[in-house]
Amino acid sequence: MEKGLSILQWDSGDGRKVDLFASVFHEYLLMSSTHLPKMIFIVGAPRSGSRLLLDFLTVPKNVAWIPDRLGESPSKLSYASRANRQNWPLLGEFFLERRSAWKRVPEPAVGESFWSHYMPGFTPPDEEPYVPGPEHVSDAEIQAIQEAVKEICHRQRRNIFVAEYDGLPRIRLLQAVFPEAMFLQVIRDPRSVAYQMVKRSGGANLKLWEEREKWIALMPEALQARVAANPSTPLNFCGVLTRWYHDLYKSEMGELSEGKGLEVAYSDLLSRPERILSKILKFVELPETNRFKYFVKFHDIQESNQRTHRNLNADEADQLAEAVAALD
Repeated sequence: MEKGLSILQWDSGDGRKVDLFASVFHEYLLMSSTHLPKMIFIVGAPRSGSRLLLDFLTVPKNVAWIPDRLGESPSKLSYASRANRQNWPLLGEFFLERRSAWKRVPEPAVGESFWSHYMPGFTPPDEEPYVPGPEHVSDAEIQAIQEAVKEICHRQRRNIFVAEYDGLPRIRLLQAVFPEAMFLQVIRDPRSVAYQMVKRSGGANLKLWEEREKWIALMPEALQARVAANPSTPLNFCGVLTRWYHDLYKSEMGELSEGKGLEVAYSDLLSRPERILSKILKFVELPETNRFKYFVKFHDIQESNQRTHRNLNADEADQLAEAVAALD
């Protein structure tokens, strides 16, 4: 045993001495039926880079997350156990490195299908859009999603839960479900967001484009006027939509109490991943272990913001810049 440690203590690996009894008792409390895990949501407008941050924050061994198959079949909570192999001794890191390449190794689920299964009001239909809030979740739904999250943590033997979704903020809604939740908003150049929304969704076949009049009706009058003033194209519409998303996030993130919300610039995450991730880990109180540092070092991060500027002509670039401009 290391000098200075009693039989009821262990070295955490980051210089701290942890009392074994206190640690086990604390874990028991967190995993009991009356306690929710620590909740961390990674959010942002579509195509903002929230998936990238999710990859990193699901590396720590004490973080529970939704495996992709569970995201596809949210009622089958037994699928949560599939994530455990990435915590196996010796082989855990081997599986972790290959989770984006091997189909048999689960990846973290992205999007909102899991949440919409337990809270139908979480995702408004394109045909009848609205901005989700606390009024769109019932007490029964709150209990159901809380129990589902606790079961996932129990099956994975972890006490922190990290999940991702994009699009509308829904921060107020989730605070009604998880009052102590933390939110990390990934913010990307709105021009790149709008471009990627159109490029990845089939251009004029974009569902939002087909129902655009109903979405435009939800926007402030200033943004409605901006839509009317610009040429009617999917790119310009998505530009104004992105500006609206950003303004909604600014409002809902601004209502969070101190220490519950953090904005993360996508460009900084790409250019200075080690420094930015270290800042994020400190904010959410997750340890920066050797396992995490190794994953960051060998994780492939590619810049894509510049593609927007290369693939648009001068008129398109000017119109998009006007569409996404902040309101006075």
